Amino acid sequence: MTPDQRTATEPTELLPVAASPGDQAQQPDPLARITLTPRRFASLLAGAGLLLGLVLGLAPVHVASLDEARASSVSCGNTVGGVETPLLTQDLGDAGPTVVATYVGTCQEAIGTRLVFAWPMFFAGMIGVVWLGVVRREPLPEQLAGVQHA
Repeated sequence: MTPDQRTATEPTELLPVAASPGDQAQQPDPLARITLTPRRFASLLAGAGLLLGLVLGLAPVHVASLDEARASSVSCGNTVGGVETPLLTQDLGDAGPTVVATYVGTCQEAIGTRLVFAWPMFFAGMIGVVWLGVVRREPLPEQLAGVQHA
C-alpha cells in the first residue's frame, strides 16, 4: 500500500489550533467593517420606508382603458389629490356619464388600495427617522474607556 492510498482510506482528524487570548485582542474582527450596526440597519429601513411610501403616495395610479383593441391605461390621479375627473374624462374620450362614473369608482378603489400601502409605510419611516434623531446612542466601549471620572 502506497502512502497516497493509505491517506485516502484513513479518516482525517483536524485538531483545533490553540490561540492565545492575546492574539484575539490584537486582531480586529474582519466582519466589523462590513456589518451594519442595529442602529444603522434601523436607519436604512426607516429611510427606505419613508422614500418608498412617498414615491407610492405621489406616483399616479392607472387603470385599464375601455379600448380592448390596444393595451392602454387611464390615469386616475394619486393618493394625495384623489381621482382627477377632468383628466379621467379626457383620457376616456367620448364616453358617456355612466362609463365615467364607473371609472371614477374603479379609480377610487385603485387609489384606496395604493393608500393602504403608501401612507403607513411613509409614516412608519417618518416615525423611525424621528426616533433615530431623538433617542440617544449607547456609547461604544472604546468611548467609555476614554472617559475619565473626576
